[in-house]
Amino acid sequence: MRDAKTQIFETEPAGPTHTDNAMLVLIRGPRLGLKIDLADRGQVVLGRDKSCDVPLDVESASRRHCRLRRVLDQWYVEDLGSTNGTYVSGRRLQQTVALENNSLLQVGAAIFKFMNVTDVEAAWYEELHRVAIYDGLTQIHNRRYFEEFLEREVARAQRHQRPLSLLLFDIDHFKHINDSLGHLAGDAALRLMAEVVQARIRREELFARYAGDEFVVVLPEAELSQAELFGQQLCERVSGSELLFQGHRLPVTVSVGVGSLEAQMIKPSQLIQRADEALYRAKHAGRNTVSR
Repeated sequence: MRDAKTQIFETEPAGPTHTDNAMLVLIRGPRLGLKIDLADRGQVVLGRDKSCDVPLDVESASRRHCRLRRVLDQWYVEDLGSTNGTYVSGRRLQQTVALENNSLLQVGAAIFKFMNVTDVEAAWYEELHRVAIYDGLTQIHNRRYFEEFLEREVARAQRHQRPLSLLLFDIDHFKHINDSLGHLAGDAALRLMAEVVQARIRREELFARYAGDEFVVVLPEAELSQAELFGQQLCERVSGSELLFQGHRLPVTVSVGVGSLEAQMIKPSQLIQRADEALYRAKHAGRNTVSR
């Protein structure tokens, strides 16, 4: 299947039927949606080497990166001395660990979801829907879903003459984190920030990854002053969190731009531009701050 912004989904040839219904689904990487059936396999090695059971052409992966091994009906994963480490649900492996259903396995820049379910095909198709609207790294909605959501909310706000606000924010000095500690540290910062902010989001609101280290929050029924207060709360939540990455303690803060829908705005892009201009002012005001 294909959509406007998602690559072709692929599946490896299915093996013989086995009581083990485990599989890996690639949710971040160059072959988005790839399904790897684990049935009738005793072990699977992932890495950049073409001789691996699952060869990966991704940044930061070692030639033989990690191994999945089945013992009875339980799958375990072990790192094979990789340069950058193997991560399970955001934690670097220190020893062999058992994989639970929906565990996230990160190998370099690639992220797989491990699934062990009764109906493999149904679970795979459901996951294909998820990868089309969710960001594989942070597990929040992606830009495509955000744009569709914002278009609906702008139309609703205009039709009923209701307030609508938007926050656009990014991680301060994110390039320094990547340059000094590598992209995996940057990934960890993005995940941490997403977890912290997601805990503050209400059901009617939307939190999504916009691009790179930029994120958006859509606040239906919120005036500009309410959105500005929301932004201040986000700054406090993020700056009060702690990121530890391979023994390094990293301070993480965000700068927030706030915009509200105005009568002369007829397109969602105008609201995004207003928030983007405010974000620019927040950066120049010293970062870790909110601007409207």
